[in-house]
Amino acid sequence: MFPTDKDFALASVMLDHSVSIKAKEKVLITTSDLGIPLAKAVYIETLKRGAYPMLDVATSGMDFEFYKLANDWQLLHVPEEVVKAKISWADAYVRIVADDNLRSLSEIDPVRMTERSKLIRPLMDPMIDSDRWILTYYPTDAMAQEAGMSLSSLRDFYFESVLVDYKKMERELKSLEKIMDQGSEIYVVGRMTDLRVNIKGRLAQACFGERNIPDGECFLAPVTDGVNGEVYFELPTLAYGHEVSGIHLEFKDGRVINAKAEKGEEALLKMLETDPGARTLGEFAIGANFKITRGMLNTLFDEKIGGTIHMALGRAYKEKRGGGENESAIHWDIVKDMRTSGSVLTIDGKEVLKEGKLLV
Repeated sequence: MFPTDKDFALASVMLDHSVSIKAKEKVLITTSDLGIPLAKAVYIETLKRGAYPMLDVATSGMDFEFYKLANDWQLLHVPEEVVKAKISWADAYVRIVADDNLRSLSEIDPVRMTERSKLIRPLMDPMIDSDRWILTYYPTDAMAQEAGMSLSSLRDFYFESVLVDYKKMERELKSLEKIMDQGSEIYVVGRMTDLRVNIKGRLAQACFGERNIPDGECFLAPVTDGVNGEVYFELPTLAYGHEVSGIHLEFKDGRVINAKAEKGEEALLKMLETDPGARTLGEFAIGANFKITRGMLNTLFDEKIGGTIHMALGRAYKEKRGGGENESAIHWDIVKDMRTSGSVLTIDGKEVLKEGKLLV
């Protein structure tokens, strides 16, 4: 499981472009055993830069065993001192997710996962709210199966979508960022969709490989009570290990008042019941990575598809750009395909995205 040349190339992007590592800084690298090739590359490249790496490796599949066997005390016990110590120790964070089974938690009662998430999420907030973390999903057999392709094809697709010219992406997305900064209202029409989103006074964030890899989006947090209308999401997603598709939401004054799904509706409703903030949008974004052309049933990829939009139910980010005030234990991104006939997004009446084409 030694890194390939592409692993080393991506490690360099993550350390130099994403988190801008300097000598004598400390880097926390988290992954599972399936992400070891890329994690090794990041570890080695960190040392080359004179920084200090710490590699934190979990064994894949243990989440299922924990939720299946944990008693109430174990479920609600979180080693706060350990988690806080790791996060406070590091100057930067490289997170490599590599799953062996994306459906393993489908047998678990979502309430158990929700209760634990409420305890863990606040401990992770200092990292999420910092300016120096990067997240990627590393190709595995499970990811390939969900995407409907071979592992070999997935690896080719993965490196083609992550090893891109992020400086060029930055230049292209800054113009979209400016339009969103100056806007007051986003209006979206499309299949089963007629949605108005108040963005007055919000600042957008162009994303070009500083937090996610792959990347390519521009997002902001809507005004909390300023979302009204209905929206239909064409792309499926996963919630607690369950596939949820054909999601249709109705908003009034910023909150979901009606929710349906063609598949996985029970999981959708449980997500909305997580806490009061789960029914409010914490993010609205436009996807702009045109190297990603198809759904993968992986949000990190799907939300970046060029010509789509996505919205996140739950927690808003806290940065000045892209940030808002909504609080929740979840941040659940759902993707709408705007490449379909008749789909249009306007900002203050000006067409910005039409049938999958950015007009900026």
